[in-house]
Amino acid sequence: MTRSSNQRKLTLIPIHFPIVRTGENLSQVICDRLADEDIRLQRGDLLAVASKIVSTCEGRVVRLNDLPVTARGKRLAHKWGIEPRLCAAVIKEADQILGGVKGFLLTVKDGVLTPNAGVDLKNSPPGHVTPWPVNPDRSARQLRLNLERRYHKRIGVEIVDSHVTALRLGTVGLAIGVSGFVPVQDRRGVRDIFGRSIRVTQSNVADDLAAAAHLLMGESAERVGAVLIRGGTTRFHGVGNARIVQLKRKRCLIASNLRERDI
Repeated sequence: MTRSSNQRKLTLIPIHFPIVRTGENLSQVICDRLADEDIRLQRGDLLAVASKIVSTCEGRVVRLNDLPVTARGKRLAHKWGIEPRLCAAVIKEADQILGGVKGFLLTVKDGVLTPNAGVDLKNSPPGHVTPWPVNPDRSARQLRLNLERRYHKRIGVEIVDSHVTALRLGTVGLAIGVSGFVPVQDRRGVRDIFGRSIRVTQSNVADDLAAAAHLLMGESAERVGAVLIRGGTTRFHGVGNARIVQLKRKRCLIASNLRERDI
């Protein structure tokens, strides 16, 4: 079988970081790392940045001892075996809490079904947690605009965190913020290899690329804070954002079948 003419080689370049301090300028941090690793942005590059880097620069590192624990927090912490102040951080960040398992609450955050509303102890300073950026799309857009002004190249940016998939072991990458590219590729109306017209399939390009970047970022002490993605078939457009990939609950195969509970 011959390769389709619109397929291109995909290259992923890990970008290593020192420990980033709260309040540092995100754009400058990225530019310094690109310069130190002698990486030159090209037109059509896509930069995937770890959410913790973004949150840290935006001052989103939270001291656990500063969080009050409510009666609800104590109850949920006891029920699901979570440290009470960590539970308080999750309650503060979650848009909705649907249930849990030992050590984790099942939450909805920014339209995403995710554990603990994205709140994470891992790679946070001792005694602190790092929630998601307040507005990941806005953070991605501002970073993209700053980098485009500096390098005079049209690029895309996405902010990456990890989440879990139902009935699958382990974490995968998730694009929580997107700017500068179309995050969904609509395959409806395209013919498959047997000539049938595809009826419903749309490809979540943003999460596919986030998963690829996450593989290099790792989950421990790799210090790969960003991944430069070059090539592929990504379509660039200034209005792209992560909201495009969100589904209303009634249309989601998984979420529409979750039983509402008063917890």
